[in-house]
Amino acid sequence: MFKFNRKNEKKDNTNKRKKIRSLEASIVGGGFERYSLIYPIDLPLGSFIYVKTRAYDKEILVKIRGYSEKTSNNILEGYRIAPSDKVRTIMTNMVKRYFYNNRMLDIRIVKSEINLNEGHLKLEFIADKKYSLAKTGSHLASILHVRVDFKQIGARDYAKMIGGIGPCGRELCCTSFLKKIPSVTLDMAREQYLYSAPERLSGICGRLRCCLRYELDFYREVKDKLPEPGQMVKTDKGIGRVLEVNALLERFTVVYEDGIQDVVYIGEGRTWQPA
Repeated sequence: MFKFNRKNEKKDNTNKRKKIRSLEASIVGGGFERYSLIYPIDLPLGSFIYVKTRAYDKEILVKIRGYSEKTSNNILEGYRIAPSDKVRTIMTNMVKRYFYNNRMLDIRIVKSEINLNEGHLKLEFIADKKYSLAKTGSHLASILHVRVDFKQIGARDYAKMIGGIGPCGRELCCTSFLKKIPSVTLDMAREQYLYSAPERLSGICGRLRCCLRYELDFYREVKDKLPEPGQMVKTDKGIGRVLEVNALLERFTVVYEDGIQDVVYIGEGRTWQPA
């Protein structure tokens, strides 16, 4: 029993002789550095801090990797805790610069979140084509010293995120009430007799307006009752060519061979057939 106490006492004395002389840190943006301490620091590993040394004119953002008995010529003159929003901004800007330097100019980061406790940076982006950025995330993780995950979202999701006013003058449908954003195609617009250029049928997201889905079922229901624009038809007044179709009013305009125009209302009992 006596020997056991003496042994523990000797071990405790050895620990007391150990001194923390420097702070070891990973520099956000790449690299490793050791800073000699003028005064003791008691911060948990993984903390992000701004450090000020004699070697640099401005503060540097670093992540604490550990403490050491070794010394360094790089003396830590001061430090301050880095707020999570500042760390997020700095890292997001570094990622944007990486995309720019690697000519990945069509990738646009629209949202970023960071969890310093878990060391995790989440980035959402939009782009003109599909990207798999798993390897890019791994490379950036070695520079930023946090886990980096990318998620690509669509232009419609981005519009829902930022909100806005649509061409109709009302708040965007995707922001105000649409829980699930529908798929819209140009064929759906043509089924509603809309033949404008796609850009004239697009919302602020640059995609076809979601409201093109709202009346589609009605147009499909009345389609069999009406001819197609340009079609030759025969009515009770003769043979002519269809100039215009108005599905909402269930009518179409036809011009006969003698040049006379006529509006045919299906609801009034008038009939037609292909010529």
